[in-house]
Amino acid sequence: MEKRLYILSALLLCLVLSGCPDTTTPTNTVNGFTGSIYYSNGNFVYRMELSKQVVTQLFRFVEDPDITANGEILCRELSPARLIYSDITGANRKLLLVDENNSGPIHQREITHPRISYNQKYVVYESRRYRQDRESYVIDAVTGALVTRIGDNSKSQSLISPSWAPDGSIIVQGGFPTNNGIYKVSADFSTTTRIDPNLTNVSEPSVSPDGSTIAFIRDSQLYTMGIDGTNPLQLYTSNLQFSIPTWSPDSKYIAAVSKGIIYIFDVKNKTATQITTSHFVGDLSQLSWR
Repeated sequence: MEKRLYILSALLLCLVLSGCPDTTTPTNTVNGFTGSIYYSNGNFVYRMELSKQVVTQLFRFVEDPDITANGEILCRELSPARLIYSDITGANRKLLLVDENNSGPIHQREITHPRISYNQKYVVYESRRYRQDRESYVIDAVTGALVTRIGDNSKSQSLISPSWAPDGSIIVQGGFPTNNGIYKVSADFSTTTRIDPNLTNVSEPSVSPDGSTIAFIRDSQLYTMGIDGTNPLQLYTSNLQFSIPTWSPDSKYIAAVSKGIIYIFDVKNKTATQITTSHFVGDLSQLSWR
């Protein structure tokens, strides 16, 4: 009896002092996910705060956001067509490269999917003039000057969907049907090597921030493999079709999209969680998790 009174007294004291945690409520975040995912749809850029699962519409006439180290948004502006940096309000925009559509230099035509390097020195993007005529280019992240071209359509060597690795190398996808596969472009941009074990129907590679793993899509399913192309495996089995994978900053999770809805995959436990907050990601957009 005395022991029970002691326990009840202790519980009352905790409530009064608000010093005892509520064990029925997560103390970290919703589903344990942190950070924000940026994406575009309908010419708007959005930010989803994962801890609250709150979506904020940021600004319009842009697509394909990537986030720089200082928090700016690197994206493709639609009118006028150009590659820019912007603050999250869209009020302060800085020109990086003009998109000349079909009249200017080849690397300035139909710029899509820009990604900034880990050292913030370079931007890589895909030029998509026509579905069958796609290449990737690296430019200086400050001046916009062309650094190198990745792939050569004239030789049926289309290399697209670029993703930076922390060491400065770039992982790309070979085009369909001529040279499909996953390739590594060296950090000095001098050599390109196929690294996957002759896989077919692969696309959209994404390198983990710790540099150890590549996520990619194969036959509309999510796969992973080592950074050297070893041990490819399907991460999760589903009737859904997934696209545009991207990694969490801690390399523990992968976000991907199916029918406009974001799913988050736990790499270790091989589970998937649907983000239920109202949102819709454009089919040709990209995700950026920061």
